[in-house]
Amino acid sequence: MDSTRISLTDFVDFVGRPSMTGKLAKVREIKHRGPYSATCDLYRPVREAIIRTHAAAGDKWELRVHLARANASGRFDNIADAYLGWWGQRRIEWFEPGWQIGYLQGLPISVNPELGLEIDGRPHLIKLYFKEDPLPHTLSDIAARLMARVLREQTPRDAAVAVLDVRRKRLLCMNDRPDLDILLDAEVAAFTALWAQA
Repeated sequence: MDSTRISLTDFVDFVGRPSMTGKLAKVREIKHRGPYSATCDLYRPVREAIIRTHAAAGDKWELRVHLARANASGRFDNIADAYLGWWGQRRIEWFEPGWQIGYLQGLPISVNPELGLEIDGRPHLIKLYFKEDPLPHTLSDIAARLMARVLREQTPRDAAVAVLDVRRKRLLCMNDRPDLDILLDAEVAAFTALWAQA
């Protein structure tokens, strides 16, 4: 596993599988799919358009300009509408969110929140979630806790760590429950055990 990096998204998808059979299927998919290909990254154009808009300190309506430049405006109009609806009247300023490979029990997980946003004066590290199915709060808490643990040295003080369920315009900030680290470590152990057998 040393040469393999597991993405944060892959890990959260693994955690969200309701059975061990489903978890094993996800591990096999990750282990045997080959290297990353931008052409297989469905949401890349809209994700990059959102990042560019904020990083350039652009007006929120410039999101559509960035989507058009990526020849992706028609495919992602509903996601862009939802994101702009979430943005609303919030005062938002960009900061670099950071990125790092975290090693949990030897498992290398690439932790890369897309957005570092100061929202109405408070810094937020945000992972974007675009899928059709709603993101359960338990999964957003696991993802946010993983980001908080791995990026703690790079994160501004008092930052909120969250996942934005874009389609539903819901910013799911981490509930820092006492058992969250226990649950995260148990999922890492399960992933590692299944990887060895997959």
